[in-house]
Amino acid sequence: FAAYLPITLSTTWSYATSLALHYLDNSLPTPLIGLPLPDTGCDVIPPVLPPSTCSLYTDSSFYRATDNSPPSMACAWLALDDDDFILKSSSLSLPSCYPSALWSEINAVLLGLKALSPGSSVTIHFLDNLSLHVKLVKVSAHSDDALNARADALAQAVHSSLQPTFSPLALYQVPCLLTFNSLPIDINIRHFLRSIGDARNFLSFCSLARFTALGSPTLFNWAGIHHCLSQIKGFASHNNGHPEFWIFCIKLFLDMLPTLTTLQQRKPFLYSPDWLFPQCNTAPEDINHLWTCPYILPELNPCLTHRKEVIKFHDDCITVFSFLKILPNSFREYFSALDCWNYITPSASCLWLTRGLLPAHLTVFLKEYFSLSDIYKVISPLLNDFQLELYGEIWLCRNVLFHAWEESQGISASSKSKTKGGPSPYSSIISPHKINSPLATVSQDSWISWISSSIIW
Repeated sequence: FAAYLPITLSTTWSYATSLALHYLDNSLPTPLIGLPLPDTGCDVIPPVLPPSTCSLYTDSSFYRATDNSPPSMACAWLALDDDDFILKSSSLSLPSCYPSALWSEINAVLLGLKALSPGSSVTIHFLDNLSLHVKLVKVSAHSDDALNARADALAQAVHSSLQPTFSPLALYQVPCLLTFNSLPIDINIRHFLRSIGDARNFLSFCSLARFTALGSPTLFNWAGIHHCLSQIKGFASHNNGHPEFWIFCIKLFLDMLPTLTTLQQRKPFLYSPDWLFPQCNTAPEDINHLWTCPYILPELNPCLTHRKEVIKFHDDCITVFSFLKILPNSFREYFSALDCWNYITPSASCLWLTRGLLPAHLTVFLKEYFSLSDIYKVISPLLNDFQLELYGEIWLCRNVLFHAWEESQGISASSKSKTKGGPSPYSSIISPHKINSPLATVSQDSWISWISSSIIW
């Protein structure tokens, strides 16, 4: 008897097929990977389905791990005859050693194949002791297919049953098996090693002194930070549209913006360590002073601008999160009370958020209502918009004034390119009383006119 079997899947079957062929097309009497086989004392698996079986519907169910429960996988199949009459159905819990939707889908196919009668003519040899002719048919998930829905319901129902407890190594029967932390490696070894390398590099990145100086790494949500940084896909491209802004974002995150404090550290022979920020002449200019500088012009007030943009960022977050699902009335109150929205002082976590360092307490609160993937998808573009406004309304305007001040001190582009050792380029042409003259002493009317014409130009 030759059985012609259309197998219906709810996942990408091409990958499942290649994976099954890779592991199962060998001379061993049992599969290299899959469900544990019963001890029958012979190589042939006792058939469960009658020879009249002509089609199988398979599906799986996968529950991701949560804070309160481990991951769970299950699979099920329906066997039909040529009149689409359901002959038999089965479902099974799967060990969650490598929890994934694809893994459970593959096992659903294997479970159905093991139940078939031997002796069928074959086109694809999934099992050496069962010669089968198999046709794989893709059925889109949630496509209102009644039989697919029934297989899915069977798979979900089995989650409540007792979960397998045997070792993952019991699933493998190979002469040589690579493991990592006592778990078998069942993915492409090159991809696996690359992921280990990426993890080590990211750990080294998180451990940089510029971050650890702020406090414990647990203060920040590094997974969210990684997601936001990964959105800068065109940073190295000449066609990314905003190269200067992306450079600003990266340097802001790394605290590498050329503020006066940074310049004083890099070139103390040009920028005296005693100088204060020339716009206000009240404090050194570090990365945090950019958002708290008291220097005021009618169209340039860094402190008020930063507060305005933090409020907008906060309100936009509430708007988008409220659009995703119905939230309790207390959500806005508790969300607004988070320390990262304290723009008055501003708080340390508010300055971290401005820099692009997501405070951990922000995502911990949001996790009570949303998945991490939804949180990152909302926060990332809004953080980008927030920093874009700071770039345009504070940083660019600051640069115009700062460069004008540098020219007044005799600090030219050529002098910046010189190395330490020579005399200060401005020492012979600028009188001592003009050194570090603050912009606050300049007539605001003249500065407003000059700034306006420069921006227009």
